[in-house]
Amino acid sequence: MNKFNLVIFDCDGVLIDSERIAITILLEMLKEIGLFLTLEDVFDIFVGISMTRCLEIVKNLLGKSPPENFATEFQQRTMQAFVTDLHPVQGIHDVLSKLNLPCCVASNSSPKWIQKALFVTDLLPYFSDKIFSASEVSRSKPYPDVFLYAADKMGFSPKDCVVIEDTPTGVTAGVDAGMTVFGYAELINPEKLRAVGASVVFNDMKLLPKVLDQQNQPFINSGK
Repeated sequence: MNKFNLVIFDCDGVLIDSERIAITILLEMLKEIGLFLTLEDVFDIFVGISMTRCLEIVKNLLGKSPPENFATEFQQRTMQAFVTDLHPVQGIHDVLSKLNLPCCVASNSSPKWIQKALFVTDLLPYFSDKIFSASEVSRSKPYPDVFLYAADKMGFSPKDCVVIEDTPTGVTAGVDAGMTVFGYAELINPEKLRAVGASVVFNDMKLLPKVLDQQNQPFINSGK
């Protein structure tokens, strides 16, 4: 029997190389409203959290609420940048084409954001009817709600699921959902993912088949 029967992918930073784009735009917008942070600060503070939580943090740091259109403006600028600058995470197309297990997406991002990002990067066919957003549940990551919701909708129990995440926020959510979590550490210190419960940490998406195969037989097509 397989140890894993469902692979749940986060979206931003795991399927699509969006983190750098979004963080750069957020950094610019924060400067425009008088909040001066470094790129590293913005990455550490904001990556992996919902927009609602992001606005709460900005308000606390700034000492007042950001402009009412801040979230909308951020989404518009990011969507525009996606058209020309967004790329899939290197190696993910090959991974998904060989994956012989059910898979889905569970993200803090909005359904519109996820759909657009996956469409631009030609990943949508893998997940066309298997996209789950935190906007569909009561609480976003780091709470486990969206992972539990995705597993339920896909017809699997938490113990049958492996989550692929790239932030401490996401890893925490997966662990609290009772799922195994693999940490993808291309842009983050691997120890930050291990510290919150990632059982395996890897920094090259092309290694995911091998990582899964070590614990799940069989999981990929032979290609023959």
